[in-house]
Amino acid sequence: MKTKFLIALLTILTLNSCFVFDNDSDKIIGNYEVSWIDTPKTRAVCERFSSTGCSVLVSEYVYAVGHNSEFIIVKQHPTSGFENNYEIDTTKTNYFILDIREESKVIGPMTRLDFDKKVLELNISNIAFDQIYPKNL
Repeated sequence: MKTKFLIALLTILTLNSCFVFDNDSDKIIGNYEVSWIDTPKTRAVCERFSSTGCSVLVSEYVYAVGHNSEFIIVKQHPTSGFENNYEIDTTKTNYFILDIREESKVIGPMTRLDFDKKVLELNISNIAFDQIYPKNL
């Protein structure tokens, strides 16, 4: 009797854990947000198109974001991907610019030098990276 109860309990717990996942998001501006699913290591910038759908514009791991009414700027450390548990490579930093005046135009990935040049070229001023997340999880 105890064995059957234990097997039933373990089955219920296992099945329940398959359908439960953790997630969170922070609004940037308009329909743009920083969100993650299952683990904060998947933090990405996406554009929300419905209450349950989001199109990824900058993949994991996003750790800093700034914006004004025309642009979103992003700092990202690449990860090893799903197969390798999204290990974050903090030795490399990619920079992105999203021109939100156009249909989700993403410029990047760029080095810091290329990013600084593009910021001058686009006349982007007074945007600070003000949404900051841990660099290493």
